[in-house]
Amino acid sequence: MNILHLMPYSPVPPNFGGALRTYNILKNIVRNHEVTLVSFGTLEDKRRIEEEFGTSLKEVIIIPESWEQKYRRLAQLYSTLNRHSFFHLFVVNNRMQETLNRIFDRKVFDIVQTEFSHLGSYDLQTDAIKILDAHNVEYDNFRRMWLNTISPLRKFHYYLEYKKLFKEEIDGCRKQDALFVTSERDKELFEKDVPNVPMYVIPNGVDSAYFTSGNTAPEPWTLVFTGMMAYVPNYDGILYFLDEIFPLIQKKIPQVKIYIVGNRPPKHLSLRASDSIVITGYTEDVRPYIRRASVYVVPLRMGSGTRLKISEALSMKKPIVTTSIGCEGIEVVSGESVLIADEPQAFADEVIRLLHDAELRSRLIRNGYEVMRSTYEWSVIGKKVEEHYHLLLNNRKGVSL
Repeated sequence: MNILHLMPYSPVPPNFGGALRTYNILKNIVRNHEVTLVSFGTLEDKRRIEEEFGTSLKEVIIIPESWEQKYRRLAQLYSTLNRHSFFHLFVVNNRMQETLNRIFDRKVFDIVQTEFSHLGSYDLQTDAIKILDAHNVEYDNFRRMWLNTISPLRKFHYYLEYKKLFKEEIDGCRKQDALFVTSERDKELFEKDVPNVPMYVIPNGVDSAYFTSGNTAPEPWTLVFTGMMAYVPNYDGILYFLDEIFPLIQKKIPQVKIYIVGNRPPKHLSLRASDSIVITGYTEDVRPYIRRASVYVVPLRMGSGTRLKISEALSMKKPIVTTSIGCEGIEVVSGESVLIADEPQAFADEVIRLLHDAELRSRLIRNGYEVMRSTYEWSVIGKKVEEHYHLLLNNRKGVSL
C-alpha cells in the first residue's frame, strides 16, 4: 500500500508519549508499505527522521514551524481572543494545506493516516481511506483540566479550550473514514457525536525489549514517577502527590524517597527538590530511575487516552499504585495487576502496603507483566493496525472476509 502519514511534530526522538506512539506505529507500517511522512518541524528533524528510518521511508516532507509553534505562550494568549483553539492555531495553516494539495495532485495513496485530532481539520483532497489516530479525546482532557484547576486564569483558559476543541475535534472526526482510539472509553465518548464513522481501539504500547527490568536491585522505600513535566496532567498529578499523599507516607515511612523524572519541570515543582524528593529534569534514559524504585506511582487526576507510563512500568516489572484516571483504558485489575486508589489517604495506604509486602509486589509484577505481553507489545499492536488497514480496504472494495 501507499500510505501518507501526517503528524504535528517529528516522531524522532521518541522521548514522550505522543512521539512514542507515532514512532512505533510508523516503525511497524514501513516494514510492509511505501510511506510518505509529512510533519511540521525543522531541517534537523528531517535529518533525524531520515537517519532513523533510512530508505524504509519513501519520502520525508517537513513544513517549517509557524509562529504559534515557536511562541507557545503568546499563541495561548492569542487563542483566548480567537474563535479557534490553541491546538488549531498550533497545527492548522495554509502552508500545510497547500503542501498536502500538491502531494495529492502528484501521487495516489491507499491510506492517509493523521496523528492527533488537531490535524483532522485539513481538507484531504484524495480518494484514499482517511484514518485519524486520536491519541486522546482532547476536549475531554481540557474539560478535566478545567474542573481540576484552581488558578482562575488557567481555569478560564481551559474552559475556553474545552468548548472550542469540542466543535473542532468532532468536525475533524466526521471528515474521516475511520478513527483509531486508544481505549474503549475514548471510543464511547466519540461515538456519541460521531456515530457514522467506524472506530477501532488501537491501544498504546511498549517496546519490552527496551523497557526491561535489568539486574539493578530496587532501593528500599523508593518511589518513582515519570513523564513530560511540562504536560499539565503530569505536573498537576505530581504536585497533588507531593502536597496530599507524600506527607502521609512519610509519617509511616520517614525514609521514603521519590524520583520525579521528566523534561521541563515547572519552576514551582523544581523548588520542591530535597533529600527525599529528587527532581531530575531532562534525562536521555528514564530506565535507570525506574529500576531503582520499589514502587511506581501514577497519581493522575486528569488526562485522556491511555498512559504509556503504565505499560512501561509493567514491562519493567514494577508494582504500580495508580488512580483510576491514571490507568484508564488499560486492562489492569486492582489487587491483581496494579493497586488503584483515588483518595489521598487510600493512595498513601496502598503505597505503604506495597513497600512493606514483598509477596504482594511479586504478585502484581507477575500478573502485570503478563497483561503487558499479551496486549500492549508494539509488535502485537502493529499487527492490529495492519489488520484494520486491510479490513478498511476490503470493505471499500466490497470484499467479504
